[in-house]
Amino acid sequence: MLIHPAEARRQFIEFADGEITTENLARGALLIALEDYPRLDLDAALAELDALAARVEKRCTRGEPAAFRLGHLHDEMFDADGYRGDTQSYYDPRNAYLNEVIERKLGIPITLSIVFLHVAAKIGLSAHGVGLPGHYLVKVQFELNEVYVDPFHSGQTLTIPEIGALLQQLSGGNTQLASEHLRAWSGRETLHRVLANLVSMWSRAGDTRRAHSAHERMELLAE
Repeated sequence: MLIHPAEARRQFIEFADGEITTENLARGALLIALEDYPRLDLDAALAELDALAARVEKRCTRGEPAAFRLGHLHDEMFDADGYRGDTQSYYDPRNAYLNEVIERKLGIPITLSIVFLHVAAKIGLSAHGVGLPGHYLVKVQFELNEVYVDPFHSGQTLTIPEIGALLQQLSGGNTQLASEHLRAWSGRETLHRVLANLVSMWSRAGDTRRAHSAHERMELLAE
């Protein structure tokens, strides 16, 4: 079925008018893609993420520590499915469209994190996106501590000092890690950043029409 761009925009506006949570974040990211992928089957794409979550759930046992669930998620998403960061063509716009990330198993930090967050929510983990300047991580909260996961680097876990070193590296030594950097991002903030990435990527590629379209939707999210 072919979805007209005007209908895709209408669906996005309807979504943006409601509450955006970890549970519907992937749907929001797919609605962003729908305007440029008129044949995109949102339900089929979400079903693939749900199937990944079901495989993780199948590995879990009743009453096991939440940290074990995180380990099962890591095994299925990164080892079995091979999701990874696109280090060769980072600014390829496909890396910012969730449907392409699901199909190619390649993406940028924020889109890979959206996959991770969707599955984490399905298996009962308390996980939130963390938008660093120039990078995006996932914070998984347990009863007594929290773990920071980097989906772009095959789901490796990072300590606070390691995140600080990463931020120093990304900023050329100009940014010191502060508690504000590690706060949980809202779903709305996350989708806003997905669109900001698209503005940047399409501008870099010289496609002003697509860049403008992404910018328009940033403004819709902010309203």
